[in-house]
Amino acid sequence: MKIFKTINHNPDLSIALGYFDGVHLAHQKLISCAVDFARENSKKSAVITFETNPSNYFNKEKIHNISSNEERLERIEALGVDYAYVLDFEQYMQYEALKYLQDVLVKNFQPCCIVTGFNHRFGRGKEGDTKLLSKYSSHFKYKYIELPPQKIQTCLISSSNIREMITNGHIRNANLLLGHSFSLKNNVVKGDAIARKLGFPTANIFWPNNIVNLPHGVYFGYAIVDKTYPAIINWGKRPTFDENEEEVVEAHILNFDSQIYGKIIRVLFVMKIREEIKFPSQEALIKQIEEDVETAKKLSRLS
Repeated sequence: MKIFKTINHNPDLSIALGYFDGVHLAHQKLISCAVDFARENSKKSAVITFETNPSNYFNKEKIHNISSNEERLERIEALGVDYAYVLDFEQYMQYEALKYLQDVLVKNFQPCCIVTGFNHRFGRGKEGDTKLLSKYSSHFKYKYIELPPQKIQTCLISSSNIREMITNGHIRNANLLLGHSFSLKNNVVKGDAIARKLGFPTANIFWPNNIVNLPHGVYFGYAIVDKTYPAIINWGKRPTFDENEEEVVEAHILNFDSQIYGKIIRVLFVMKIREEIKFPSQEALIKQIEEDVETAKKLSRLS
């Protein structure tokens, strides 16, 4: 997949429009519609998206993302997209909706197909919508596909719902809507080696500032280093040792004991095992971690 940061002339594309935070199941279906149309008609496919979340220009409170731009693009590429345009939203936010359609999308891409979600809005003041895209489809000679609401049972698959689930600690439900595990990727940093002295060395990473937070606690998940390993993941402040400790993600990776300081790893959160608590002694903490490890082993055999 070729990635562009600016518009160029690239005609006859089947394009998917959206920010696609998290690239959840509904996003995957939407993007796949554009890819399938392209392949069926011997065309190329593209995603037109933005570097920053447009919602942050319209909401008083900052919206934290579900995934980094890097992960977002990796997941988009995995769906078979040929081109991704990751644009500066501020350059386009003042376009009238019809002008954006005509002077940006049609002029540069002459799209053979445009695919959006049912609630897609665009243009100055979010004045453009699915009705406008449908209305002008014959005039500008593109097929328009509107993806209807996608649900699991009665729950709408949406980035806002997933973000709320993560914030409230409902990680398994969030992952169900995502179609993959919520994850973080960052450099491994040196800690104070307390976990190693206890017999459970950890790979420590900081939570990226722009990613939505899970509640503190101990989670079962996976760590991807050179390959994927089951892991016990503590996210919090380690209250047993220092209540003023800065927040950190500590992954005790099972069946792994290599030095990886400075390397980039991805940590995947699958389910919460227990709350983060202050133990009366190191011995009590060690006993609990031993139980956590056994829980992780059982869960990894089931997954």
